Amino acid sequence: MIRRLPASPTAGLAAVSAVAGRLAVRLVPAHLRRVYVPPAYSAIDRAAVVIFGFTCGIFQAVGRFPMPQDAEGYWIANLDSLYPVHWGVDGQYIYPPPLAQIVTLLHPLGWGLFIVMWTTLLWAAMAYMLGRWSWLFVGLGIAALLLRLPYEFSDVLGHALNGNVQLLIAAGLVFALRGNVLGWLPGLLTKVVSGIGLGWYVFRAEWRPLILSIAAAAAVAAVSFAFSPNQWVQWVDWTVANAGTPSPIALEPIPFSIRLPMSLAVLLWGARTNRAWVVPIAVGWGTPALYLGTYPSMWIAAIPLYLDARARRLTTPGPEPRAAAATVAAPPERRSALAGPAPVASPHRRHDLRLMSPGVTSGHGTGHPGR
Repeated sequence: MIRRLPASPTAGLAAVSAVAGRLAVRLVPAHLRRVYVPPAYSAIDRAAVVIFGFTCGIFQAVGRFPMPQDAEGYWIANLDSLYPVHWGVDGQYIYPPPLAQIVTLLHPLGWGLFIVMWTTLLWAAMAYMLGRWSWLFVGLGIAALLLRLPYEFSDVLGHALNGNVQLLIAAGLVFALRGNVLGWLPGLLTKVVSGIGLGWYVFRAEWRPLILSIAAAAAVAAVSFAFSPNQWVQWVDWTVANAGTPSPIALEPIPFSIRLPMSLAVLLWGARTNRAWVVPIAVGWGTPALYLGTYPSMWIAAIPLYLDARARRLTTPGPEPRAAAATVAAPPERRSALAGPAPVASPHRRHDLRLMSPGVTSGHGTGHPGR
């Protein structure tokens, strides 16, 4: 039998989406589809954002864009003398050793290739979280530069171009709260106070993901420590010595002693009411050194988590919202039993792939020092 081609481009796209959905169901395990497979119609949006970031990286490598200072700080970190004596302009690297160790291993690639890869990675993190909505924050950043708007408007674009690890931490939160505990690694191994977000599991008494998250970070730290114990000793000494040092960069006027209880209260409320999107809010607001405008690039992680929850509400059948809430709040091993059979994809529905990637399953900030 010869199948007829679809009569219109729209019908053709629907057919391709249906085929892609069936392939994803067969080839990709369910727990990975939830994290990796976006709706078919938004995959192009995400690819466009990544390509744009790749182009920005090339411009940075050839000197047509300003030097990404934070990425440069990671690149020039000297493993023989990793930390400055004082927290200030005489030293840029202030995180635990793993990031500097990894970047040092990439030195044979050269600065040009590294910055292209690093910038592309940051834009990929933003694409993973926001898809086409990434362009909104690109536009806000450009408008802030042209119209001299407050720095908060350009924070997301600034972090994407300056090379700061912030966007990786934000994307890691989304990754973790969609069910993969490895998402906590970027934050716990750089801006360690982002670990405040683990309170999501504590307040919900979800001990298994809490233990796995800490164990994963501890395993990476153990490998790093075995590589160079002295660097970890230096980091601890430096952190203790500079705990009370004023920041060399202007901070928001609200002190940490006020913001920390606020963040914990928001986190408790979110955990008790099943609102995972509050975790990035609490983490971003609870960083010890809150540089001007640094929290918006963390708060954007709340957007996909909120949309995940909204999609679940729209696709949860039946008039029993309490049962639906119990499904989301249940531990992973019970969730499939509570949720019932998975919905069957239909080639006539545009959003079928969204049903196969429902989002949140359970729960940066920065370390002091943290930039």
